[in-house]
Amino acid sequence: MAFKHSTNKVYTTKYGEPYLWGSGDVTTIPSNENKITASDGAAGNEFGRSIAIGSGRIVVGAPYDDDNGSSSGSAYIFDLDGTQLAKITASDGAAGDFFGESVAVGCGRIVVGARFDDDNGSSSGSAYIFDLDGTQLTKITASDGAANDRFGWSVAVGSGRIVVGAYADDSFQGSAYIFDLDGTQLAKITASDGAAGDQFGESVAIGNGRIVVGARYDSDNGTNSGSAYIFDLDGNQLAKITASDAAAYDWFGLSVAVGCGRIVIGAYQDDDNGFSSGSAYIYDLDGTQLAKITASDGAANDQFGTSVAIGSGRIVVGAYGDDDNGSESGSTYIFDLDGTQLTKITASDGAASDQFGESVAVGSGRIVVGTPDDADNGSSSGSAYIYETPRVYTPYDLIYNEV
Repeated sequence: MAFKHSTNKVYTTKYGEPYLWGSGDVTTIPSNENKITASDGAAGNEFGRSIAIGSGRIVVGAPYDDDNGSSSGSAYIFDLDGTQLAKITASDGAAGDFFGESVAVGCGRIVVGARFDDDNGSSSGSAYIFDLDGTQLTKITASDGAANDRFGWSVAVGSGRIVVGAYADDSFQGSAYIFDLDGTQLAKITASDGAAGDQFGESVAIGNGRIVVGARYDSDNGTNSGSAYIFDLDGNQLAKITASDAAAYDWFGLSVAVGCGRIVIGAYQDDDNGFSSGSAYIYDLDGTQLAKITASDGAANDQFGTSVAIGSGRIVVGAYGDDDNGSESGSTYIFDLDGTQLTKITASDGAASDQFGESVAVGSGRIVVGTPDDADNGSSSGSAYIYETPRVYTPYDLIYNEV
């Protein structure tokens, strides 16, 4: 297959792949698509509400699965080609735990949050550590856990650490906890200027020797303008970051990611392309803002920035409210590390209300996009899509024929 350029030359790459003409000397190739669902998927499970990729594994959460009672939750392990390897549930799972609301994988560990687990009081929350085959290694809770903390709402693993967010701790001021890979708590972190209602810990990320924690209800630049905090691996706060053009109700910090020498923060209620069109911001590891990114075709209510991820030299941003395949069918955008948009992807079978892009992950040469309201196995049974990370070519890689 080849694409025809306006100069009447038909191009392919020297590797026999299709070439999509772009400006300048750099071109990108669209990714292949592989759709995955749970082997036992059922209506209402919301498979794809959370996703992660790392250590040669893809992990997908289904927090409304009912194996251990209504909404006890589960998660599924796949290889990079989308073959399901295992289904995991909590050894002590119970109704309403929402195991799988958050997932992370890296450093040879899989971590799954269960924000409504009740070990330290109603909805105190917990998280579980598994090996890459799905064997449960331990369960972790906060050393000072209390009712309604919701420990496990967010989880991350990398740089030899596990981080778990508890955004409702201390009157929703929020906190996060650092563990080693065996589940030993090393530190509890809070914002240096935290205040009730900030919800520090709603999002967490770890990589490149940094821990990043979002607080989308912080109000430094107007009500719920949002912020994020950078810590070292021991829990020492290094910087607080806000958007250069922050405004009330942007919710900067709803999503955070760190990797490839970059930090990315989503602000999905930003209004640059219309009400709640959304944006994301790129920083270096010290917290210096490098760029602001929005969708090339952004529109009101797209909610670009709902989810963000970094890996394999790419930044990926979800916009689950985009309407290309029907209302809230959703889309995802791929950028280089400098913030140049490379491509936009939607599901080949996308439909209204699928919310493609509710969750995103990138790594190991793959991009994974969650679609929790897809209906292949019943209403809101959910699915996820795997893509190869788009390659970049120069003109030296191209072959053409006159037509």
